[in-house]
Order: sequence, then structure tokens, then C-alpha cells
Amino acid sequence: MDELYDDIRPYRDHEVPAAMQRLAEHPSFHQVLKFVNPEIDSTDIHNLLQGVHTIDDFQKIVAHQAVRTLVDGTSKSLTFEGFDNTRPDASHLFISNHRDIILDSAILNMLLLEQGFPTTETAIGSNLLSSELITDLTRLNKNFVVKRNTVAREFYDNSLRLSGYIKHTIAERHAGIWIAQREGRTKNGLDKTQPGLLKMLSIGCDEPLRFCFRSLRITPVAISYEYDPCDVLKIRELKAISRDERYEKGPDEDYKSIITGLTGYKGRIHLGVGKTIDRELDILAEYQNINDKLRLLGEIIDRQIYSLYKLWPTNYMANDLLNGTCIYKEEYTDAEMQAFEKHIKSRLQQANLNSDEDLNFLLMMYANPVENAKTVAV
Repeated sequence: MDELYDDIRPYRDHEVPAAMQRLAEHPSFHQVLKFVNPEIDSTDIHNLLQGVHTIDDFQKIVAHQAVRTLVDGTSKSLTFEGFDNTRPDASHLFISNHRDIILDSAILNMLLLEQGFPTTETAIGSNLLSSELITDLTRLNKNFVVKRNTVAREFYDNSLRLSGYIKHTIAERHAGIWIAQREGRTKNGLDKTQPGLLKMLSIGCDEPLRFCFRSLRITPVAISYEYDPCDVLKIRELKAISRDERYEKGPDEDYKSIITGLTGYKGRIHLGVGKTIDRELDILAEYQNINDKLRLLGEIIDRQIYSLYKLWPTNYMANDLLNGTCIYKEEYTDAEMQAFEKHIKSRLQQANLNSDEDLNFLLMMYANPVENAKTVAV
């Protein structure tokens, strides 16, 4: 059945040798490895690639080292919690908030490997697969393709196939899946699960929805970065949305966001894995309308994500600055506030964003997670 999804699934082990041969002959791949490890030479690269024969080899030998090096070099610390909520012998559908194009799922997989768990397959938009090199790298790293920018009929067909692939992967291949709670990154800090994602997962379900979702073993995940390297890059889109204008990405905008997210300073990072949603699904039986069921499930997922999300002093300071209050004064020091104000001023100036509106949008990104947390406060 796996062959039904050949155009969207990751590579399998039998496809690794040919893909590695292409990478070995691609100068840009050598540049990627040298970017991660400047001391590596051609002989080292050759020896490294000689040891890659399977997908697991690629993740352990190439991907893990690259992600760990990037995280260690661009963050102050990485903490995590909740892996005891998962079972190594069970497949989970990890539904996560989405802040960074590459790192959100890459950090989860890095930590899964380091804790002795199997890694997950992860969703990636087709709009990001701009070359054969990127396609090889992502499909070697267990990325499956979510097709973007299609017409209405194609959208439904693609959603049907994507839903089928996710169910096939979890139920038949017994492999985990990571998918973002919404299409595209959250730009305004208000992490919220899109009903459309849950509707896609429900396609083809012949049983009551609570049984279909229970079989997916939905497990919420929250990742939080003390500083978002892409914060100022998101402001123009937020301004367009606030004015009901259509936002058109620049030709290299996704690439710039990927590189900035990977290489920019993030401060502290925290990743939390929640509890698999099971008995909570019984409440869906009380609702007749499918949209009400999906809305309620989204709220269940969001509550876990908000509870797991680690709030940093940057979040509390932004909330106080945005609202002109000192409500969260105990969460930060005067020195931290001075440093934060200097930081955001510098970020805006470097991006040539000089209006009060720009400042408010930047503060909002950091402030809104505090508002999210209020909705689940005891």
C-alpha cells in the first residue's frame, strides 16, 4: 500500500544509496556540511557518507549531528519534558504549535533520538521543495509532502490522500507523525489549531469521530523560543492581514526565513510533550454537528499546548510593554527589561521598521502566549 503514496512519502531504505550518491556529487551539500562543521574536509565527508545505508543511518549520522550543532550554537539552553507520556512501542500523531519552519520538528526528532525513541515522519509544504537537493535532504530525513497552492478539486483529493497516508503510517507502518496545528507558522503568537487540519484527519472516517481520532493517538506538543530570530520578518505579513490585504511572499522569503530560523539566536528553548488524547474524546459524542466536534477537539489540543508552552521573561515583558502595565513585574528584573527594550529597538531599526505599529506587532508576537496561558490558568 505504501506505493500509493510514492509522490508524498519519505524515502525508504532501498532508496537511500541513490539519494546519497546524488548528495555526494552535489557541491551545495558539501557546503551545508561545512556550514554545520567548518572543520570537516572532503575526506571526512566521504567517510561520513560511506556509513549511511538506511534512513536511520542518515538521521543518526547526518541529521542529528547537524541539528544538535545548530541548536547548541544558536541557543543558551534546551530543556524538555513529557517524553514519559509517550510509548516507544506505540505510534503517535504529534500535533504541535509552529514557530520555525525547520527546527520545530527537527528538535523533537533530535530529542526523541537522544531519549532512545523512534523518530517521527514530519510534514513539509511542497512550496519549500525548490530543488532536487532540498527534496533529497527532506525525504531522507523522514519528511512527507503536504501539497500547497492547489485548486479546489485538487485540494480535496490531496487532503484525502494526505489523510490516508497519515492513517496508513500510524496504523499499518506503526510510525509516528509530526504535523503543525495550522498551515504555516503562527505569526502573532496566538497558537490555535485550525479546524481544517482536523477535518482533513477525519476524511474517510466511517466510525464516530471519537473512535477515528482515538486510533491516531493525538499527542499535543509545544515548543517555545525565548527569542524568535524571524520576528521582524513576520511583521509585514501581520500588517497586511490586519488591513484585509492579500499578502504575497517574495521569491526568496521562505528560504530567508529558513536560514534565519536555523542560524539566528534563540535564547532558551523548551519543548513539552503532552498526554495522548483519549478519554477526553468521549465528549464529542454529545455533539451532533461535525464542526462543533472539530472545534471542541481543537480546544482540547490547544489547552494542552498552552499549558505546555514555556513562558520566558520576554513574553511577560512584552505583555507589560504592549498594555502599559506592570502586572508581571515579578517575572523579570529591571536589567532584563532594559536589555529587552534595547533588543527590540535594534531589531526594528535593522529591518527598517520604524512605526509604532511595527513595534506593537513585534511586542504582540511575544505578548500573546501570556494571553493563551490565561485561558488555562487554574
